[in-house]
Amino acid sequence: MRNAIFQYMIVNDKVDERGDIEGRKRTEVYQECADLSRKSFEQYAEHVDADHHYSDEAVYCKDDHSTAILFECLRVIYDPMFDQYDKVLFADTDIVVNTDENIFDLCEDGDVFGVLESDIVTANGGGYNSWDYKKSTLNDFVSKYQMHDIPIIPSLPPSRPSKLTILNTGVVVWSREARLRARELFMDWKEWFYAKPEYHMSVMNDQPFISGQLMKHDFDLVTIDQTWNDSPHYASEEEFFEKAKFCHYTGGGWKILMLDHYHSNKFRLLPR
Repeated sequence: MRNAIFQYMIVNDKVDERGDIEGRKRTEVYQECADLSRKSFEQYAEHVDADHHYSDEAVYCKDDHSTAILFECLRVIYDPMFDQYDKVLFADTDIVVNTDENIFDLCEDGDVFGVLESDIVTANGGGYNSWDYKKSTLNDFVSKYQMHDIPIIPSLPPSRPSKLTILNTGVVVWSREARLRARELFMDWKEWFYAKPEYHMSVMNDQPFISGQLMKHDFDLVTIDQTWNDSPHYASEEEFFEKAKFCHYTGGGWKILMLDHYHSNKFRLLPR
C-alpha cells in the first residue's frame, strides 16, 4: 500500500483583488498559512509513511480567474503522477494536523472519503448549511444541478439529514479506482464554472461540483468524523484543540486566527 498527500497554494495579483484580510495583503496571509500547513503535513506524511507533494504553481487548472484556482484540487484525478498511489489525501493549506492517528486507516471500503458539510455541527449543536434553512439558496443549488443533469440527493441517516449531499473538499481521500473513474466520467470543470447564469461562489466552486459528479456517477462516498475536518468557530478553544484532528481555518479572518494560534504555541505537533 502506497499513499500520498497533496497540497497546493497558488498566489497571484488576482487573489489580492479580492481584498485585504484584517489590513494584511490576502496573498501574504495565504502564503504564511500555507507554509505552516505544508510543514505540518510533511511531518504527518512521514509519520503515516506517505509521500507528500506540494505545488505553488497551476499545473492542471491554468486559468486567470481569481477563484478558478480552487479547481486545482482536481489534479489528484488528472495528473498521472498520482496513478502510482493507492490512496491520495488532498488537504487545503489552511489546515494544521493535530493528531498522530492515520487517516488512511479509516479509508478501507469505499471510493471517496470525507466530511459532509451537513455533518459539521456548530457550537450550539446545529448545522450551518444555508440550503437547509434558506429557500433561495436551495433553489440556486437545485437550479445549478439541474442545468448539468445532476440528481438532487439528500443526506440521510446515519449522517445528519440534509437536503443536499455536499462534501467539504478541504479534506478528501481518493482511492485509485475512484480517481481513474473520475478521470473518465467527470464533466469538464470549466463547463460548470463558466456556465451562465452565474450564482454565488459557494454554488460555483469545487465543492458542489465534485459532490455533484460523485452523486451523478454513483461513487461510493464514505463519510468520516467531523474531527478530521474541524474548525475553531464550532467550539470553544479548549474543546476545539481537545477533539480536532485536522484543524481547518476556513474563511479569510479565521486564517489570522490560525497564525495567532501558531504564534501562541497552541499546536502541540507544530511548536514554534
